[in-house]
Amino acid sequence: MGAWQQALRELRSEYAAESRPKLAYIVRLLERMSEDAADRPALEDLQRRFHAMAGSGTTYGFPQVSALSTEGERTCATLIREAATPTPADLERLRALVAGIDAQFNTPPAEAPEEGLADPSPVPRSPRILVVDDDETVRDSLTERLRQAGMTAESVATKAEAVAFLERRPADGIIVDVTLPDGTGYELVEHLRTLPGGEAPAVLMLSLRTGFLDKVEAIRCGADGFFERPMDWDALLRRLQHLLETVRAEPGRVLSVEDDPRQASFLRAVLQSGGYEVRICDEPRGFEAELASFRPDLILMDVLLPGVSGYDLVRFVRQDEKYATLPILFLTTQAEAEAQIATARAGGDGHLIKPVLPGLLLSAVAARIERARFLKTLVGRDGLTRLLTHTAFVEQARAVLARKKRDPERSAAWVMFDLDHFKAVNDRYGHPVGDRVLTSLSALLRRRLRQTDTMGRYGGEEFAVLLEDLEKDEAMRLVSRLLEEFRLAEHRAPDGSPFHVTFSAGLAMLDPWMDFDWWRRTAEDAVNAAKAQGRARVVMAAPSNPPAAAARG
Repeated sequence: MGAWQQALRELRSEYAAESRPKLAYIVRLLERMSEDAADRPALEDLQRRFHAMAGSGTTYGFPQVSALSTEGERTCATLIREAATPTPADLERLRALVAGIDAQFNTPPAEAPEEGLADPSPVPRSPRILVVDDDETVRDSLTERLRQAGMTAESVATKAEAVAFLERRPADGIIVDVTLPDGTGYELVEHLRTLPGGEAPAVLMLSLRTGFLDKVEAIRCGADGFFERPMDWDALLRRLQHLLETVRAEPGRVLSVEDDPRQASFLRAVLQSGGYEVRICDEPRGFEAELASFRPDLILMDVLLPGVSGYDLVRFVRQDEKYATLPILFLTTQAEAEAQIATARAGGDGHLIKPVLPGLLLSAVAARIERARFLKTLVGRDGLTRLLTHTAFVEQARAVLARKKRDPERSAAWVMFDLDHFKAVNDRYGHPVGDRVLTSLSALLRRRLRQTDTMGRYGGEEFAVLLEDLEKDEAMRLVSRLLEEFRLAEHRAPDGSPFHVTFSAGLAMLDPWMDFDWWRRTAEDAVNAAKAQGRARVVMAAPSNPPAAAARG
């Protein structure tokens, strides 16, 4: 029996035990209505109680409970919609439904269909790692360590074999030696980065001779890190796993607005089995605080809640533009067309009918979160260069600053790039040519920097990069090489004639005492100094002392 199946059986048992007090409460509501048929709050409460059981019965192996509760919910909804007072016949029919529900709990629960019992969480695919090294001992040792770490490892000895492998199927990560019998690891990595999807794999380079590997050269060709002999294999594996985790997006956070504890337990169990972080909001009054503190990637919203409608809560969410792309799914037993119309009017992205199968729930949540993340990527990236927008880059810079506060030993550099005489390029050759120059520089940054480096279009012809875990000299050397490569790149005028463009760059290392504005101004001052000194050069900001307030702090 799988973990998910066992969890569901335990939830069934608890559901049956907890349903009897709920039925007793429903009976008391009906007694209230017998004394005062115009008791509207009692009728609305009764609808919510039937609604909760309609959405949960089948989930726990009691399909007839869902059927009878759905009939009760519809009867109440009709009376509310028509503003009608329940007749004695209406109340008698509702009592009969309650008796039928109660009878269901006197018999063993029916087995749920296999699709509802199957463990809905997909088995994650092991990361596929390709080792490229002509030393058989290194290949065997490394592939064995990778397999012990739960990865799928394959190895080849030459650059040609690696190229053939990568053109047949993708790899999540590549560990490649610098020196190969038929070329260099640098050439292989450069080739990889030109393939469709070639920007995705994590790449580590190995040097079999101490001092042979040039860290900056490895980064320039598109590698994410390097290791020299004597190698610390455990450190190499830790670095690879970190890169793989960075590239892979986490499933996400789901906020479930659900006042039925049993239904909430079911949703939590299913979603957590899929790797999601789940928070339950069982009190609508706390919804706003939960939304702000949890920052969900998706909201599951029940329709009938105490004191407020789920539709009203969603309208409230959509009033704030920062939640414009936040996906929201309604969970309702109302399968009629009115529910779909109400969902659309409130600003929801869809609705699922209770009882919902675990697989369907996970698929719907995953699809909505993936789409929302894609939209966020579109919003957060510049349309021309595909680098981060100014706003998105600033957010990442603040995150780097926060990491520095937690780990003062960690190095970080803010690099500002400003294309030299770019207005003259636009004036002489036209804006389409100028756009190609911009995309040329952005392509160079993506090709030569690491996946973990943050790159953004800071302004019209200004770019910015955040380099972490590089010392001052290494960062300076890397940017100088980028400058040289871009200086040699040929651009074409409308008549086909070649021309060249340069950039000025300024670097500012992040000191522990710096705040965001100080770090940013230091980088901007450095690039302005590069332009003042004649352009086409890189200037490192001079070390500065903290202001008196920071020094005292």
